[in-house]
Amino acid sequence: MTGPADLAAVRAAIDRLDDDVVALLARREELVRAAGRLKADGAAVRAPGRVEQVVARARERATAHGASPEVVERVYRAMIAAFVDLELAAAAVGDGVVVGPAAPGSAGEVLTLQRAAYVTEAQLYGDPGIPPLTETLEEVVAAVAAGSVLTATVGPRVVGAVRGELAGGVLSVGRLVVAPDRRGRGVGTALLAAVERTPGARRAVLFTGARSAGNLRLYHRAGYREERRERVSAGLELLHLAKDLPG
Repeated sequence: MTGPADLAAVRAAIDRLDDDVVALLARREELVRAAGRLKADGAAVRAPGRVEQVVARARERATAHGASPEVVERVYRAMIAAFVDLELAAAAVGDGVVVGPAAPGSAGEVLTLQRAAYVTEAQLYGDPGIPPLTETLEEVVAAVAAGSVLTATVGPRVVGAVRGELAGGVLSVGRLVVAPDRRGRGVGTALLAAVERTPGARRAVLFTGARSAGNLRLYHRAGYREERRERVSAGLELLHLAKDLPG
């Protein structure tokens, strides 16, 4: 029977191995982003044929190394799904989506999109008075004029938006919204990546409701980690997340 000392040694070996795995994932991320910049659109990024090719090769390698092909396939499919989001961002999302500073006349469309997106959040928490729903057009106009709003557009249409306010190297990210018909296609990831490139930003912070599962999945995939929780009311607990930025 394996004793406590032996278990500790095994865990230490696993930790060392995990360090190597993370280092390799970091290198893979660099290559994935580079590949995304070379692809023409979202279809080229998703490339289901290429995905199946990679998975099949991973299963073969698993067998050769004495690992379970089923476990390796599950790990690879999860990894590929996460990296597809990065490629979509690097490929400017594809499908004609362009991310950049909000145009001066876009405040009304940004507000309309924001209100539509946050209705489900208000219903989830039973609070129709959340700030994104009570914000005025004048306030959004001011935010656009201040340069703190980025939008994702397809032609003249705004399909996503995000805000970033910088103070002392800390970037406060908020109001991330995506049109319903564009969700799950990398728009949110691209907006996050773009706002994180704000000059002078060394750390990004944001918050979301504890029951907002979709938001949390997006933020965790983007590298955000929970720092603290805040109980606002009986029905609302906020999770505050943060991410260190390069440079």
